[in-house]
Amino acid sequence: MKKHNATGRSVNDGRYFQMYEWFMKSTAWLHASVYEKSLYCELKRRFNGSNNGDIPMSHREAEKLLQCSNKPVAAAFAGLQQKGFIKATKKGSFDWKVHQEGESFGRSSRWELTELPVDLPVRVLSGPTKDFMKWQPPKEKSAVCPEHTSGTLKAHHNKELVRSEHTIQRGVYACGTR
Repeated sequence: MKKHNATGRSVNDGRYFQMYEWFMKSTAWLHASVYEKSLYCELKRRFNGSNNGDIPMSHREAEKLLQCSNKPVAAAFAGLQQKGFIKATKKGSFDWKVHQEGESFGRSSRWELTELPVDLPVRVLSGPTKDFMKWQPPKEKSAVCPEHTSGTLKAHHNKELVRSEHTIQRGVYACGTR
């Protein structure tokens, strides 16, 4: 049963956000770093239901929220954009100042979550783009040189490199000891 206040209205338990199972099983989410996942949760926490496309978050704010330095935060923003989780709608800058009540403040970047439909500046009826669902991890390069993949020795291999006898002399130690 819901809680009620003195006027008889129900009291809410506060704000929350959902993380869908299909979202968390996506290839992009599974390949995201811990910093990328934490930053995405902080961005989604700032979504209030009608401000997608205008979610404010600067790098400095993200550093404080994630309690880390600027390098992982910059990499997390770049990774989230590259994987298609977020899009920058307005880029912030230290040079772009807004004056309020005699003080100047830098304007933070504004972000869009591609999981959700865009609300600002105008609500888009086509729905969310979900660009992250199309993301695929980059193909890994093979560590083996292509000329050695057949399993046979090539002519340029020197058979003298591998010896069957011991090469360490008895009684000789490293660094001239003993």
